[in-house]
Amino acid sequence: MTPRSPSTDHPARPTDDAPDRLDLAAVGWVLMALVGLGAFVAATVFLLNGGVFGFDQPLLAAGQSWQGYATVWRVISESANIPLIVIGVGMVAVLFFTKHRREAVLVALVLIAVTAGSEGVKQLVARPRPSGTDPNIPGVVYSFPSGHVLEALTIFGIIAIRCVRSGWSTFAKALVVALVVLDVFLVGVARVALSAHYPSDVIASAFGGLGVLGLYGILTHRRAERAVSAEPARSSEAARST
Repeated sequence: MTPRSPSTDHPARPTDDAPDRLDLAAVGWVLMALVGLGAFVAATVFLLNGGVFGFDQPLLAAGQSWQGYATVWRVISESANIPLIVIGVGMVAVLFFTKHRREAVLVALVLIAVTAGSEGVKQLVARPRPSGTDPNIPGVVYSFPSGHVLEALTIFGIIAIRCVRSGWSTFAKALVVALVVLDVFLVGVARVALSAHYPSDVIASAFGGLGVLGLYGILTHRRAERAVSAEPARSSEAARST
């Protein structure tokens, strides 16, 4: 009997060697990193060369008009100080003891780099704080960038990214992201209202934080992608075992 030739009626199945489709998530993380860090570096260079942001004084005056709520602003501002350190250390500990040790090390390095980098840029730019600064504000005398905003966005942003990558409902994920955005916004407003920072310090720090989150996103993207891909297999195995 003559062997039949392979049928050409059906398209060939894709093989493992087929090129991957464009990874839009990875592209998004890269763009976030480039835009965020690029804007932060641009603002730093601009100030180093004696630049003045025209919107600083009008927005600073508007913020100072809210100083009647100084106690509220101090509470919000301090929420991004010692409590934030505890949350950051706690996040690293949870990752480490739940066997996500590589990511725990990565997060620890990111937080150390953000804190040290913020203080280093303060010394480099040496921008004095606005006049009327609250004398009870601890720390260095320089204004740019806002460490509170940068660190709050980094820590809460990493938590938000992990939530978005989890199996939570869409509503829960959106709620976490919205709360992070609201918290960072309020911290930024509080720092301006207390005359601790110029608005440009806060805005540049927000861009810097987004850039750091972009780097974190791309560095952990493949591992997160593999975890998501493995979830259906684990679910099917559990179903068969029952």
